[in-house]
Amino acid sequence: MESEATLCESPLRNDCNTYQAQPAQSLSEAVIEAIAAETGLAALEVADEYGPLYDAIDPSALDSLFQPTETSQPGSCVTFAYAGYRVRVDQTGRVDLRDKHAGSH
Repeated sequence: MESEATLCESPLRNDCNTYQAQPAQSLSEAVIEAIAAETGLAALEVADEYGPLYDAIDPSALDSLFQPTETSQPGSCVTFAYAGYRVRVDQTGRVDLRDKHAGSH
């Protein structure tokens, strides 16, 4: 599993597609919805096509990672690989998808 916690201060890149989680939506659901929108699959088909999200990251941990606490750090995010994308999720519920095969910046 490839993941990293880092400060997300870098600007969006042209090769990155951004999705925003809805207020009542969990981050793991937002990731699945973003992948579904990007690939043209139904959300329920994403796991059949690419394997379950938990093969890339623990969905429960992802959902609880950015719950508001006294120790929350502004600008925090987590990045991991899933469904052929480099997925970056931040504490605002923003989901950035970048093709893993695109050049690194």
